[in-house]
Amino acid sequence: MPLSNTDSEYLAEIRDATVARLRAAIGDATDVALLDAPNQTNVGDSLIWAGEMAYLSRMGLNLRYVSDIRTFDPEELRRKMPSGVVLLHGGGNFGDLWIGHQSHREKIVTDLPDFRIVQLSQSIFFASADRAAEANRIIGAHPDFHLLLRDELSIERAAAMLPNLTPTFCYDMALGYEPPRTQSTAPATSVLIIARQDKEAMSGLHSIGPGWIPGVSVSSTDWHSEGWLAVKYRAARALMRLHQRLVRYHRRLRFIPALPQWAVQRLIRALNEINITGALKLYSTAGVIVVDRLHAHVLALLLGIDHVALDNNYRKIGAVFDGYTGKFTTARYATDTEMARGFVEELSVR
Repeated sequence: MPLSNTDSEYLAEIRDATVARLRAAIGDATDVALLDAPNQTNVGDSLIWAGEMAYLSRMGLNLRYVSDIRTFDPEELRRKMPSGVVLLHGGGNFGDLWIGHQSHREKIVTDLPDFRIVQLSQSIFFASADRAAEANRIIGAHPDFHLLLRDELSIERAAAMLPNLTPTFCYDMALGYEPPRTQSTAPATSVLIIARQDKEAMSGLHSIGPGWIPGVSVSSTDWHSEGWLAVKYRAARALMRLHQRLVRYHRRLRFIPALPQWAVQRLIRALNEINITGALKLYSTAGVIVVDRLHAHVLALLLGIDHVALDNNYRKIGAVFDGYTGKFTTARYATDTEMARGFVEELSVR
């Protein structure tokens, strides 16, 4: 559905402000690398990636090097980009909940002391004060590290646990993504639930069945690809795994080639486009959506679909909703499934 004029104007303001924050962080550089690129089935990361690509294009920046969590090679990065700015993929993995990405971030900072590094918009959560202190020590030692955070709660957490870093607020990068404008014919009585099933889950959405609301068709799922999209995804992942093996060999024996950078970027783009295409197809079946994933909420905003958002286990969604996404006219926030049910009943009888 098309966005209302109010929502379109607000989204344009967010995008203009994001470009201004990115220009301030990146400076005068025209060449950039983007590390920790998403290479998994999480549509949220794919939407962030799509937003990042949209902003880089809008700013006229040249993407010289891309790697995922397993294929970062500092020597190859320097060969492809002798000077420029290193960008770290945004999201919600700054902390000790997804420790692999945090450790990777700290390795990058240690390996590249001579580059400006910009951490694109993240949420912060450390359960361990000791682990936060370690991150503060390692990242704080970098002479030119810029931390962009997407909500005030994360900025408060950074002030308390990462005193050597100076964060700057920047809107979530996925809001830069421009989805195709299609007219949905799904009835308002068709409800889609996107319910997470990982360590961040706490909303209770996953336990809701098809009879949740009498007279309303309810289907529940999590992010995934189906049919031909799933086949394409497996093929692209197989090629990406080949590249990961080649990079592992190349680090030890430099005469063994890895895939060229143009092919890596095309693969990363294909994997994320497949994820987003599957999500768009899924959303086209619903008149109302209920979610406990931040970017399931963001995608509904961008598509102009009425929806209800519940939180994860460290208030990632609530903090962003309170800060700015809650101002969109299609968004509702519920603190539990009963409150969500009330909103859905109201929306499905419009």
